[in-house]
Amino acid sequence: MDRCATQPAEKLTTQLSDIFTRYGFTTVVDTGSLLPNTVAIRNRIASGEVTGPRILTAGVPLYPPDGIPYYLSDLPPEIRKILPQPTTPAAAIAAVDDDLAGGADIIKLFTGSWIARGKVKPMPLDVATAAAEEAHKHGKLVFTHPSNVAGLEVALAAHVDVLAHSIEDMRGWNSSYLTRMKAANMTLIPTLKLFSSDDDLPGILDEVGSYQRMGGQILFGTDVGYLPDYDPSNEYSLMSRAGLTPMQILASLTTAPAGRFNESASRGRVAAGMPADLVVLSADPATDATNFAKVRYTVRGGRIVYSASAN
Repeated sequence: MDRCATQPAEKLTTQLSDIFTRYGFTTVVDTGSLLPNTVAIRNRIASGEVTGPRILTAGVPLYPPDGIPYYLSDLPPEIRKILPQPTTPAAAIAAVDDDLAGGADIIKLFTGSWIARGKVKPMPLDVATAAAEEAHKHGKLVFTHPSNVAGLEVALAAHVDVLAHSIEDMRGWNSSYLTRMKAANMTLIPTLKLFSSDDDLPGILDEVGSYQRMGGQILFGTDVGYLPDYDPSNEYSLMSRAGLTPMQILASLTTAPAGRFNESASRGRVAAGMPADLVVLSADPATDATNFAKVRYTVRGGRIVYSASAN
């Protein structure tokens, strides 16, 4: 659990560059990890010992009772036993408080969890509501993995703020859900690359494009970490296929997340007084959305943290 506190700084810097800064990310949001590891990395970056992005983290997500996803079945038993699966509102509140006490910036729920292939287990509504209310009491955003319409129904009723993924199981889906999401001021992170081989991909692309067209807020995200391929080019390409313009994709990377995190006064724009987190591209994304991944320089806090010419 303390590997990130003791790993050589040069190695961590290289890893963070390979995943984030070489692709222009100066702030990242981690939606699930062990807090001691993530906080250790964050502290080493903040101290200047390690070069990397600003990290916001959810810590350990909350799962439905007996609802750890099947694709996490290979986790070591000592890790699985610390993953919270609250069965009561009180247990959900305690799990949220544990994450916040450990340094979490957001709270992540699995309001719909894939417990087997083709089978999603929803989180009990009273559990999800208690978790969301506790997070909101502390001024924190609540993210969720909804998976299907049942998971989305729980998220809507519990007043979750951000869908960390598109609805991927399209059974029972219709456009009225987008209307309800928009009315609830719910943000959508598409993570289309995650679903790029799904049979439902055309429907997922329409879901994302339709939400953008009705004025729903879209934030960029790739689920990197779970996905071993760090290059976000395919995500940009799929967002373009969904109908997002280059400027809308740019907003999903900059002004939209700044607004969602209530940081518009200090981040997301190039203006006097901002922290000088900047990205210089080597090609124009207006001609090809994948050019967002062709980074010449990444600047964080006025300092170059990645240069293509140096790699």
